[in-house]
Amino acid sequence: MFSSLARLVLPLVFLVGLTAAAQPQEPLRARELKRRRVALSAATSGKPVVLHVAPGYLTTLEFDSPVDREAVVLGDAGGQIALFEVNGRSIVLKPAMEQGPGRGVELTVPFADGAVPSRVAFSLVTHPAEVDAQVMVSRLPRTADAIQAELDEVRAACAAKDAELEALRARSVASGPAGLILAGLLDVSGVRAGWSEVASNEVGSRLFLEDTTSYRSSTWAALALRVRNTGSEPWTPVEARLSVAARGERINVLAVRMKEPRIEPGGTALVVVETGAPNWPEGAALRLELRDNDGGRRLLIPRLPF
Repeated sequence: MFSSLARLVLPLVFLVGLTAAAQPQEPLRARELKRRRVALSAATSGKPVVLHVAPGYLTTLEFDSPVDREAVVLGDAGGQIALFEVNGRSIVLKPAMEQGPGRGVELTVPFADGAVPSRVAFSLVTHPAEVDAQVMVSRLPRTADAIQAELDEVRAACAAKDAELEALRARSVASGPAGLILAGLLDVSGVRAGWSEVASNEVGSRLFLEDTTSYRSSTWAALALRVRNTGSEPWTPVEARLSVAARGERINVLAVRMKEPRIEPGGTALVVVETGAPNWPEGAALRLELRDNDGGRRLLIPRLPF
């Protein structure tokens, strides 16, 4: 009788295993990688430094003074975060899962030289949109060369933002074909457009992409996406994250625009995502994520033909 029961149960277990393996995996939510500097002092030694960590990403802490490796303590993470690597001057964290809102895991790092501050505490939390990939912790007095290097880094970042602002100003002046020509946004290469119907949606957010039209010139590109909101709350996309699907290379997005202030429940609206000069190959598939103000609802299109 046992062998007969086994012949019935084993095929069922096998089928259940196949069904579980066939379930689609939820894609990791893309986050912006941050590079931070943290300066410690005796006055701030009692306050934990908040760090953003996330599954699928490594967070590396780099110290300018030696760490007491044996005394590093990771709080009760319940298996959510692991000390992937602990060296004399660096620690690598590897989160395994998301943490709930308002929850943090404390990491205490003592220093080996006995100077003040003698230790630093970190509070490891989850942020929906970003992760601290590299954190440089300075405890010793900073040299003039180090300060100058950081100043040069800030100046370079400001120059890049100034270039983005100038491009946005040029587009705000352009109105109609004449404005595009005068602003230098149209040249002899003209504009090419293409239409495609993309079967992609975010079931949990109740947002659906019906179709998309792409526009490309030598100086700018744009995606016009027809989005339907089947949820019970209005939705307004304010941020777009665009990248080349094959390489993960980020594409600079200049603006996200709609005629309507929001997409009402049951309504459909055209969302236009504008970029600078296209630097990706023609025909490449792009990955696009549209987010609202707080990141609570999003529309993710893993592969969008352009």
